[in-house]
Amino acid sequence: MSGNKKSSNGILQNLALISQVGIMMLVPIIGGVLLGAFLDRLAKTNGIFLIIFVLLGVGASFRNLYVLSIQKGKEYDDRESPASYVSKFEKTVEKKRENKDEK
Repeated sequence: MSGNKKSSNGILQNLALISQVGIMMLVPIIGGVLLGAFLDRLAKTNGIFLIIFVLLGVGASFRNLYVLSIQKGKEYDDRESPASYVSKFEKTVEKKRENKDEK
């Protein structure tokens, strides 16, 4: 039973990550479109602000994705590093010693 719960938890985490990536890409681009269109109407220009702010939104989207990938990479490295395996091994050896001493 616990293996099934663990796999469903992993699936939910992956779905959350996918939706986070989508939101992090769409919000700056849509914001750039709306702000650029607004400034174009305000200044009566023919789309120059729209182009500028869409490009800024795309740049912000890629920056957000880069930062997210760096964060997730560090989380993965911390969880799967050799030091974490050594730490887990030391804890199990210590528990075995404590159990042996209690007997």
